[in-house]
Amino acid sequence: MSGRTPTRFAQQMIENLAYSLLGCLLSFLASTAALPFVKRVALAVRAMDYPGGRRQQAEAIPRLGGVAVALGFFAAQALIILIRWGIWRSQNTQAQLFAIPIAFLLIFLCGFLEDTVGTAMVTRLSTQAVSAFLVVKVGWSFGAINLPLVGNLELGFLTDLISVLWIVGVTNAVNFLDGLDGLAGGVVAIIASSLLVFSIWRHDFVTAIIMATMVGACLGFLRKNWAPAQIYLGDAGSLTLGFILAVVSLRSSIKAPAAVAILVPILALGLPVIDTLLVMLFRFTKRSGKLSLAKRARRMFLADRNHVHHLLLGLSTNRKQIVIGLYSVAVAFCAMALMAATTKTVAPGLLLVALEVVVVFSIRRFGMRAWALKLSIEQRQEAKELLLATVNEHPANPGLTIHSQLYKTDLTKNA
Repeated sequence: MSGRTPTRFAQQMIENLAYSLLGCLLSFLASTAALPFVKRVALAVRAMDYPGGRRQQAEAIPRLGGVAVALGFFAAQALIILIRWGIWRSQNTQAQLFAIPIAFLLIFLCGFLEDTVGTAMVTRLSTQAVSAFLVVKVGWSFGAINLPLVGNLELGFLTDLISVLWIVGVTNAVNFLDGLDGLAGGVVAIIASSLLVFSIWRHDFVTAIIMATMVGACLGFLRKNWAPAQIYLGDAGSLTLGFILAVVSLRSSIKAPAAVAILVPILALGLPVIDTLLVMLFRFTKRSGKLSLAKRARRMFLADRNHVHHLLLGLSTNRKQIVIGLYSVAVAFCAMALMAATTKTVAPGLLLVALEVVVVFSIRRFGMRAWALKLSIEQRQEAKELLLATVNEHPANPGLTIHSQLYKTDLTKNA
C-alpha cells in the first residue's frame, strides 16, 4: 500500500470491485446467450456423450458447453479491457499482452478438438506444456518458496520446470473433476471467487477481471449443467478453466507477500489438486501384472472412476447431495486460503495444507469403504440368486437343497 493514501486505496478497491461485478454480469449474460447456439453446433458435429461406459445418463447430451463458457469469458473480458486499457496495459508487459491470450487460445483449441474429433494423450499434454512454457517465459511463474527455518528459497533454474508442472497439473486436475453434473463448473466458480477476493484485496486489477469473468461464465453455464444436465462442459471447458486457474494463481503468487506466495493457490485449489495427486499415486502403485515404469506413468493420466466424486457414489446415489457436499469442501478450502493470505508467516498455511490433505484422504477412504461394502452385499446377493436357481433346476438333490438353505441363512445374517 506504499505510495497510496488510505482514501486513494479505498477508491481504487471500489473501482476494481465495480468493474469486476460488471465483468461477472457480462460474462454471465454472454455464456447464457451462447448456450442454445452451442447446443445446435454440438448436434451438427455430433459432439455428444452417449450413455454407456463411464457415462450413466439416459440419453445423449451435448459436450460443447465449454465453448459457451469460453465465449462468455473472452467476450466480457475483452470489453472490460477496452474500457480500462490504460490500467490493463500498465499491469502487463507487451510480451504478456501477446503471449497469455495465445496460450489460452491454444488450450481451448486443444480441448475443442478433443470434444469433436478426439486427440491423443501425448498431443494434449504437449499442447499444455507448450502453452504453460509460453506463459512462464513471459514472467508468470513461481520465483521463490518460503520455508520455515529456511526463509526464501530461490528456485533458480527450477523455476520454469516447477511452474510448468504446476500449470499442467492444475489443468488436468480440473479436467478430472468434471465427472458429475455441475461439479467442475461450480467448484471452479468457488475457487475463482476466492482468488477474486484476494486480488481485489491486493489491488490486482488484471487477476480480478479474469476471475470475475470466469465466475460469471461458469454461473451462466451451470444453469443448464445442474442435474439433470442438458449440456456438459467438455474438454474445451474443463481444460481451459483449469489452465486459466493455474496461470492466474501463478500471477497471484507473484503479487502476494513471500510468506503466502505459493500457499494461497495451493489451498484454494486443494480439492482438485490433492485428489488428483492421490489418484495418480494410486494408479502408479496399483499392482496389475509386471508393468514397466513407462506404462505405469502412462496409466497415471488415464481416465477411471477413482476420483473423490466417484468414490462418494458408494455412500449415496443422490448426485446433487454429493456435488453440494463437495461445494462445501471447496468453500472451506478457499476460506483457508484467504486465512493464510492474512498471515505474515508460512507455518499456519502449511498446517492448513496438511489439514486439507487429511480431509481429502479421509473422504476418499470413506468412499472406498462404502464401495467395498456395497460390492460385497451385491456379490453375496448374486451368489444367493445363482445358488437358488441351481436348486430349482435340481429339486431331487437333497444335499444341495440343505446346503442352499444354510447358505441363505448365513447370507441373511451377514447382510
